[in-house]
Amino acid sequence: MPLRWLILLLIVLAGPVRADGALTIWVGSGRDAAALAQIAGDYARATGIAVTVTAMDPLPERFRAAAQQGEAPDIILISHDQMGRLAAEGLIAPVNPSDMWTAGILPRAMDALAFDGSTWGYPVAVEALHLIYNRALIAHPPTSFEDIPALPLPHGNRRILWDYTNPYFTLPMLMAGGGYAFEKVGGVYDAGHTGIATDGAIAGAAVLQSLITDQFLPADITYQVMDDAMNAGRVGMVINGSWAWANLTISGVDFGVAPIPSVAGHPSPAVITVQALAISSASANRELAANFIENGLTSDAALAAWNAGGSLGALADMTAGQAQTDPHIAALLDIAATGVPLPNNAEMPLFWAAMRAALTDIGLGMVSPADALNAAAARITRDSAVAQPG
Repeated sequence: MPLRWLILLLIVLAGPVRADGALTIWVGSGRDAAALAQIAGDYARATGIAVTVTAMDPLPERFRAAAQQGEAPDIILISHDQMGRLAAEGLIAPVNPSDMWTAGILPRAMDALAFDGSTWGYPVAVEALHLIYNRALIAHPPTSFEDIPALPLPHGNRRILWDYTNPYFTLPMLMAGGGYAFEKVGGVYDAGHTGIATDGAIAGAAVLQSLITDQFLPADITYQVMDDAMNAGRVGMVINGSWAWANLTISGVDFGVAPIPSVAGHPSPAVITVQALAISSASANRELAANFIENGLTSDAALAAWNAGGSLGALADMTAGQAQTDPHIAALLDIAATGVPLPNNAEMPLFWAAMRAALTDIGLGMVSPADALNAAAARITRDSAVAQPG
């Protein structure tokens, strides 16, 4: 029996950590629940502690409903930007990862899980927005948005596409000059103030509007249109995430991974999201769940087995798995190392709604970038104040 599982078994035998001596885990359907179930089965055979793995979509909503009925799982794998609301509602518990466990984790990933004075989960995988370019059309991707109009490309192909009205994809170019959604001060997001209308953010929005006005980016672009064009080899580059790689490989596109272009000489920081394991506050066996995560589920061998099909992408544990040798993943991790974790405070839905409206107006040329972003900032601040308890 491996030493780490022997330690867990001794913990279980030492005291009543759960009445039924079992653990339950929920993951999204795209996270290879079958591979995770095999790992859980190995653990159960070694320790006698059963672990049930269930694929559940949409996971945040199903978890919230189950928690309200007293039927929540012990552990969930969830994007860190969903954790702020779950923590505010008291549905997930703070965790205390050991120094030995955190030593090999990408620092930016740990930062994403720390807010309100606590750590709220165990980082498993990192996703970072980046430029995906078609090597058959572009040998060297541009380093700045300003260079895109002059980029030579075969006739009939677009230079760049992205779903710009989705603020998630446009946020990097707004952050290049110093814009931000909510500032994190002392481990707490200041929901009463947004920096999305700073001079730097307005400069980024002006570059966006010029690309649309000069017809380098269609005003009516959607994610599906962008994705279809990239898979068909009709666009030189897109702004997207690692979830797009599998279809590109199937489509036979020889693609590269690069940082998002800069704005006015300022780097566009990647937006980082972290897939992390959180523990339900209603779990009767939090200690067992934490030890299972640290010593069994996230060992190098277990992570490599879980990620064998690529369902987790770039692992947050820098020593785990042979997948880290993939050149695409290596490039993504370099990008993520200097990126900015997506804020995960409960007010983020208000930010998304206001910014989608602002970016739509900018793309249609209805208002100036300054007017659109100032209006969005005022709406975000107002709605955040209304949402505050009491």
